[in-house]
Amino acid sequence: MKSNTKTLISFITFIISLFTSYFLGEIFYNSIDGTDFYRYFRYIEYFNGTVETPSREQGLFYFWFISNFIELSQNYYLPDKWEYVYSTAIQFGNFLLYLVGLLGLFLWLTSKKINKSVIFLSFSVLNFFPPVYGGRLIMKPEIIVFCFLPWVFIGIDNYFKNQKKLNLILVAPLLSLLVTSKGTIAIMVFLSLLYLYFEDIKKINIKKLLLPVGIFTVLTTLLYNENSNINSVSLLSHQELDQYLFKAQISFLYNINFVELFTNPFRSQHANSLIGITLIDLFGDYFNRYWDHSRSLFLANRRELFEFLPNPRRNISLFLSTIFVISSIFSSSNKTFKKHQMVYLIGTLILALTSLGLFGLHFNPEKGDTVKTHYYFYLIAISFTVIFVQYLSNRKYSIQLVSVFLTIIMSLFIFGFPKTYNSEYKSIMQDKLAVTIGCNISSLYYDNYFSDETKCLNKKIATCGFYEEYAKPENHPDGYLIFQNDDFFNPINLIDTSGYTVTVNGYAECLNYAEGGYYRNINNIFNEDRTPLINNVVMLLSFISVIGFTVLAKKDN
Repeated sequence: MKSNTKTLISFITFIISLFTSYFLGEIFYNSIDGTDFYRYFRYIEYFNGTVETPSREQGLFYFWFISNFIELSQNYYLPDKWEYVYSTAIQFGNFLLYLVGLLGLFLWLTSKKINKSVIFLSFSVLNFFPPVYGGRLIMKPEIIVFCFLPWVFIGIDNYFKNQKKLNLILVAPLLSLLVTSKGTIAIMVFLSLLYLYFEDIKKINIKKLLLPVGIFTVLTTLLYNENSNINSVSLLSHQELDQYLFKAQISFLYNINFVELFTNPFRSQHANSLIGITLIDLFGDYFNRYWDHSRSLFLANRRELFEFLPNPRRNISLFLSTIFVISSIFSSSNKTFKKHQMVYLIGTLILALTSLGLFGLHFNPEKGDTVKTHYYFYLIAISFTVIFVQYLSNRKYSIQLVSVFLTIIMSLFIFGFPKTYNSEYKSIMQDKLAVTIGCNISSLYYDNYFSDETKCLNKKIATCGFYEEYAKPENHPDGYLIFQNDDFFNPINLIDTSGYTVTVNGYAECLNYAEGGYYRNINNIFNEDRTPLINNVVMLLSFISVIGFTVLAKKDN
C-alpha cells in the first residue's frame, strides 16, 4: 500500500474516532456530575454576575474560557434542561482545547520524524484513551495543560536546536498561563520540564535567558495578581476540608493486595495503596467520577460480556494499565522518547509526596483520592502517545489497524458498551441527545436504530418549545400578521441583543420573534462583562505563540 493511501486511511480513521468520541461523551455523560463541579461552579456564577468573587484559589483563565461557551448557549437555554445545556457547553469548550493540544502534539511528533500515518492512528486511540477522555468530560483546568504543553515542548526543542531566543519568548505566555492555573499543575510542569531537559539545561548560557525569563516573570506576576484580586484568595492558599487534614503512612507507597485488585477493584477498597489506586484508575474509573458515576448513561444498561471474569470491565482496564506501566519502564526503541514515556511518573511522585504531607495536609485516609490520575492525565497522555507511536512504528500496516481497532473496542467496553436499549433508557437517552451540539449527526444513527425521530434542540425550540398544532397568524390587508393567542401557551418574556423586550402569548408569535433574534429573558445571565483583562491578553499572546510555532514548523518542513 502506498504511503499516501496509508496516511489518508489513517486520517479518516482519526476523524471518525475524534467525532465519535465527542458525540458519545455529549450523549452519555453529564459534565455536571464531574469531580468538584459545584465547587468550581462559583467561577461560572462570578462570570455571569451572580456572585462578587469566586472565592477559589484556581486560575481564572480556564473557567473564563468555559464561561464564554456557557454564555453562548443562553439562546438554547431551557430551565428544566440546564444541566444538559451546561454539560454540552463544557464539553465543547474542552473539545476545542483538546484540538489545539492535538495539533501541537502532531507538530511535535512530526519534528521527531514520526510517520504521519502512525501519528493519526495513535491519535485515533488517544481519542478514547480513558485518562484523556475523562479530562475532556469534566470542568477542571488540567485540560489546558494538555492544550499547551506540546507547544512548550516544540518551543524548547527548537531553542536547543537553533539557539534562537524567539522560541523561548513564544513559550513564555504558554507557561505563565499553566503555572498560574493551579498549584499542582505548576509543580508538575516545572519538574517535568526539568526532568526532560536536564542535560540541555546544564549547558545553557544564563545571559541568553534574561529576556524570555523576564517576560515569563512579568506575565506570571500580572496573572497571579489578577487571579488573587478577583478570587480574594491566592493560588497558594488552598483551604482543605477537615476530612483531608491527614497524611498517609509510608506504607501507602508500597502496599498492594494483588487478590483484591482482581476481585474487588472498587472505590475505597484500596485507599491504603498508591499502586492499587493508580493501576485501577489509569484505564478505569476507580473513583466513579466518569463512566461509572451513578447518574452516567455510560453506566446504565450495560450488556455483560466475559462473565468468567469477576469484574470484566475493571479487570480489563487493570490489564491495560499494567501493560502501560511495564511498557513505559522497560520498552523503548527510540532514545528520543525514553524520558517522555516515563514522564507521567513525575505526576505520580508529586501526588505521593503530597499524600505524605510534604506540601501540607491534603490526604483522606478513607478515600486516598489525593492520587487521582486525573491530576496528571496530560503527562499520562504524553507517555501513552510516545509508547503507542513506537509500538505502531515497528508493525505492518495491517497489524497497526487491527491494534488500533482492538484498543478502541476495549476502551468502549470499559466505558460501558455494548448496551441494552429498553424503552425507559431510550427515552432518557433521547432526552439528552436532543440537547447536544452533535444531535443532527448522532440522531441519524439513533433514530434509525430506535425507529423514532429526535427533535434536536435549536433556537426556536429552546425559546418557544415544540408544538405541532397551534393557532396560525392571520394576514392583515396592510401586509402584516395578526398573531393569535394559544390557550396551552404560557406567556414568555423575550429579549434581543440590543436589550429590547417583548412578551409573547402564542406559539406562532414566539416563533416569529425567535426568527428575528429574540431569546428568553433570563435573569442574572451574563448581564455584566467580567472578562479578566490580563488573562485575556495572555490568552491572545498564547494563541499567537501557537500560530508562530505552526508557521515555523511549516518552514522547517
